Amino acid sequence: MLFQILYLIVFCILGVLAFWSMSTGWRTNRSVLRQSRGPETRPHPELLDSQGRLIRDPLLVVRVTPREEEIRHQLEALYRNSPDTNSPDRSRDA
Repeated sequence: MLFQILYLIVFCILGVLAFWSMSTGWRTNRSVLRQSRGPETRPHPELLDSQGRLIRDPLLVVRVTPREEEIRHQLEALYRNSPDTNSPDRSRDA
């Protein structure tokens, strides 16, 4: 009987400590959210000169995405090379 009471007391103490730890984390998280005024924007380090100011040089912009015509041609080639023989376009091409 004494072991069961001791077990219950230890279990309650650990439960209280666990909930106290979680509530402390939630309170600090809320206070941090209240203090923040939104995302702070910083320029990329490569856009800064040696003194930390923004550079005024013209920048080269490279577009990596393919053009719409190239995508359309690639899709048409995939469609033409598909193993589907019941396609109405295949009977027209043959």
